[in-house]
Amino acid sequence: MRHLHRLAIFLVFLAPAVTAQTISPVIVEYREKGAGRFQIHNDSDFPLTVVLEAHSFTVDSAGNPNFVPLSPDIHLDLSTNSFRVGPKQDYFVFYKATADKLPNWFCIYANISGSHTQDGIQVRIALPHTVYLLGKKPGQLSDIVWVQANSSSDSPKPKIEAAVENHGTDVTRVREVEVTSASGKQLYQGFPLFPGQRRLLNLDWDQPGTPQHVQLKFEHFKAETNLDVAPH
Repeated sequence: MRHLHRLAIFLVFLAPAVTAQTISPVIVEYREKGAGRFQIHNDSDFPLTVVLEAHSFTVDSAGNPNFVPLSPDIHLDLSTNSFRVGPKQDYFVFYKATADKLPNWFCIYANISGSHTQDGIQVRIALPHTVYLLGKKPGQLSDIVWVQANSSSDSPKPKIEAAVENHGTDVTRVREVEVTSASGKQLYQGFPLFPGQRRLLNLDWDQPGTPQHVQLKFEHFKAETNLDVAPH
């Protein structure tokens, strides 16, 4: 939804107040059905109003999300849809979630509003709690296929360009990406790899040496390959 994409704009105006509100956990996984909770923490000195919105979403090959109304295939029961959190207080939201088909995934956004800045701008942020409902059969190494894995030093900063596909039937989350050279190592943020999806990686290399190897770290296995070094 459009207002979710404006979150980065809100953050520019809200520091340091933004750091006073948190949601945890940010990402959870359940096998087939979910029954869980998340916590909103208000570390500020003023009360907050929170309104919850659930959205389905898709992610393109570059990792950009697109939020849409919650799919009718997903059945979500929240303990509340709106509430207030007092200063220095926590609030727990409980929920149950099932889906007519698996895997499935959605995001519960906590839209938080509270005080105003000295200029009269209302403090509003949106914090996500993302839920993955996984199928019966977890992903495995044989599902992960490397399509491309190159490193290039044509630009001032060497870059890694890779493409990986999930040929399985379940969501498989990369916990961390590791790239190594003969004398250096760099870690990158993980990402979800959806069934049938090709994911493109474009990574800057800031360590010594030419990057030679890339490894995707999943929960129970690792998928790795050597990088083809492009000629200068």
